[in-house]
Amino acid sequence: MIDKEIIALFAKRLEYVCEIVKFKNDVESVVAQDRKNHVIKERGEWAVNQGLDKDTFEQIYRFLLDHNIRKEMEMLEKRPQTPKGD
Repeated sequence: MIDKEIIALFAKRLEYVCEIVKFKNDVESVVAQDRKNHVIKERGEWAVNQGLDKDTFEQIYRFLLDHNIRKEMEMLEKRPQTPKGD
């Protein structure tokens, strides 16, 4: 079933997100608004190239990225804090 494959790909994408967050140290690097905007716009263009609705797929990716950002923030908050030197 194709929907099962799509869900498996979303799970695989989340695995990458969980790995990437290990290299991020602050809220700004997690949110990365410019990067987020670029990804959403690009996925909309990819959708159009496949004969799909740009707005629909931009909304899907906006929701997906917002979800991933929340997950990254949870992971960042759980990470032990390193004391900063004076």
